[in-house]
Amino acid sequence: MSAPARRDLRARRTSRVRLRFLLTQAAVLDLVNAVGAVAAWPIYRSAAFVVLVVVATAAGHALAAAALRWRWNGWWLAAAAIGAYVVLGLPLAAPSMLGSVPQALQAVLGVLTAPVTGWKDLLTLDLPLGSYQTTLAPALLVFLAVPVAALSLAWRGGRLWPIAVAVTLLPTVFGVAFGSTALQAPVVLGPIVVPREAIVGMAAVVAALIAVVWRTLSDRRRAIATAVAATGVRSGPRPLRGLAGRVATAAGMVTAAVVIAAVAAPWALAGQTRDVLRSDVDPRLELAAALSPLGQYRASFADDRFEQTLFRVEAPAEADRVRLATLPFYDGRVARVVDPAAAPGDPRTAFSRVPSALAAPPGTAVGTARISIDAYEGVWMPTVGSVTSLDFTAGDAAALADGFYYNAETSAAVQLGDPGLATGAAYRHEAAIDASPAALGSLEPLRAGPSLADELVPPSLIAWIDAQEASAGGSGLETLIERLRARGFLSHALTVDEADPPAWMSDLGDYAFQPSRAGHSTDRIETLFADLLTRENEVGGDDDALLVAAVGDDEQFAVAAMMIADRLGFDARIVVGTRLDSSDETLSTCVDGACTAGDLAAWIEVRGRDSTWVPVDVTPQHAVFPSPDVQQRQDPKIPTDVRQEQAETVLPADANPSDGGQRPDDDTTATQDLTALWTALRIGGLSLLIVLLLFGPFAVIVLVKLLRRRARRSADDPVERFTGGWQEFVDAAIDHGRPAPRSQTRQELATAYGGTPNAVQLATWADRSVFDVAPLEATESDRFWELVETERSRFDEGLGWWARLRARISLRSLLHREHGAGPRKRMPRTRRDR
Repeated sequence: MSAPARRDLRARRTSRVRLRFLLTQAAVLDLVNAVGAVAAWPIYRSAAFVVLVVVATAAGHALAAAALRWRWNGWWLAAAAIGAYVVLGLPLAAPSMLGSVPQALQAVLGVLTAPVTGWKDLLTLDLPLGSYQTTLAPALLVFLAVPVAALSLAWRGGRLWPIAVAVTLLPTVFGVAFGSTALQAPVVLGPIVVPREAIVGMAAVVAALIAVVWRTLSDRRRAIATAVAATGVRSGPRPLRGLAGRVATAAGMVTAAVVIAAVAAPWALAGQTRDVLRSDVDPRLELAAALSPLGQYRASFADDRFEQTLFRVEAPAEADRVRLATLPFYDGRVARVVDPAAAPGDPRTAFSRVPSALAAPPGTAVGTARISIDAYEGVWMPTVGSVTSLDFTAGDAAALADGFYYNAETSAAVQLGDPGLATGAAYRHEAAIDASPAALGSLEPLRAGPSLADELVPPSLIAWIDAQEASAGGSGLETLIERLRARGFLSHALTVDEADPPAWMSDLGDYAFQPSRAGHSTDRIETLFADLLTRENEVGGDDDALLVAAVGDDEQFAVAAMMIADRLGFDARIVVGTRLDSSDETLSTCVDGACTAGDLAAWIEVRGRDSTWVPVDVTPQHAVFPSPDVQQRQDPKIPTDVRQEQAETVLPADANPSDGGQRPDDDTTATQDLTALWTALRIGGLSLLIVLLLFGPFAVIVLVKLLRRRARRSADDPVERFTGGWQEFVDAAIDHGRPAPRSQTRQELATAYGGTPNAVQLATWADRSVFDVAPLEATESDRFWELVETERSRFDEGLGWWARLRARISLRSLLHREHGAGPRKRMPRTRRDR
């Protein structure tokens, strides 16, 4: 065989060996990356995620191969990866937003800002995310960047290849860190129960170990082959017994670790939640600072609001209520939606965004409810039943979707977007409705005693419960609430003008006014039951008509009923909303789905051992007027001889400020509409953020080079100005693709970099500044730097705009070691010189 043929054969063999190495290296790294995809699957659980992983991985391989083929530097590879991320972002990361041009533009913006702000969506949305908006963008970034970085490091060889294996573990870290706080269902292998999280972790470690072992063996084989080719000496075969022993030892260690983890993990993780990033994110936002909807209840009965239509509802026939807010917390002063002192993991407090769909509670029927907003304003969203999915159909749908938060435990929704719910907004949602709720009397207590602290419950309430001698359980609770409602009297105000009665009085028909103080603090509830006890002590018996004494409305009676239910061992919470239908004709309901402010009501929901919530109305009656004896216990009116010319109007006392709430005449709105300003600032800020993300690193490189050039040119020591100028000339050459200096002299470098008279002059002056006895003049320093700029311009000659820009942002001059003829102090004169 001729020499050229042998060379061609060796070249083909070398090419095949290299191709086999590249493919195998990619395969072992893809194995680790695939484990990361499995770890991230519970976050999305969507076919769109599978498509994203496959396409992003393929694109990463293509970019890494192109960078290897055409020898791209790091900046070009990063720019290509960013371009691929932007191009693939819309179809892969936001497939659900391709329906309209406005949504597509918003999706592009979301994809661009996802590297900075995408974590918020991942941590504030309920899992799984599906393909909701641009929540897939962080996954695209991870599964595109990881193959590009890992394969580039591994394929190009060198000592940095172990970093490639560490990089491929990032998808696993992503899946664990942004995953659910709850453990998944374990895998049962006979008598062994292994958590899925433990399996994923062990698989990631084993896959990474395989990648490390394969690369180590491959490097060893190539090193031996190189040594054989250089020396012609072949090493003897490795003893099979020793190899088998090492393999058995390694396999035994891995097996032992897996078995120990499989046995110990269930015991160690029993009853534990996962500590992930989601655990430390509190999506309660400003709800804790919002006014209690129960405290604002009476404001709805002012004449200017009573007849206003707040919203309109189309609901399934089984639905009889619309929920605005659920209040499971009470601190003795006010009932709250969110308890500021509650733990972040408390499900009653955990409001989060709904990405796709929630599971319907068992035993419910799913229907569609449509709600349109008229005069309603507030953060509490009207909903029917339990929400399983929700879509905004009118208004700023994108902003409303971003501001929609839901609490599955309390079945309550809030709208925190800007500007929020307003006239014209509309949405539809799938509602899971319990068509046949359990009867209150059939419930069994959940606890043996109360959960509210003793200082929150007034003693008069406890005394009243004891005086009723009601039976235990649900039947006793039903009896107590019926007596409370029958012996109460409805009143929405402290004072009225009886000559011109308010709208709520006229709506009640034949009604005689009784004053009622607002608020629902412990003190207010104490007064309510004290009146009941006093009346019972005076009259006796069990005739409800003779025992009417407690005056108030849903605000007080809901808290009172909640305390009674808690006292009997039931879970209880307060709900503010409206009724669509009711078997009790005395209760207000929305007419033809149009809910007015006067239709607002409060009731309680009670839960026993069967884990279902039963709604219970608590509105007091208004047909039987309190007994005259009660009127006689009011403060007597003292007749006074009023002189008209000296008469002054004395206004009644305001409600107790500690009871919370807000008077109707309180002006809490801003005097100026700054919506347009904030919108402009937000758009400008996002645009600036995108510009900084795309061009910030390049601007930093240019700035560093400018500062370095300025420091060299303005050095105090003349020698440093000359040597710094020479180094500036060398750096310019390196940035334009010339080879970095090694051991050449300055004259040799000047010849290598073009050999022009200016370059030779620069080398001469730089050598003189270091070695010549006589110092150079300051004017020569200025001329030196002029020649440096001339040479820089020479390097740019014949180059296109992109090539010149590439030289400006090149990192080569910043990373290479400075040439030995760099800045030095002048050499001192020796005795021989003198």
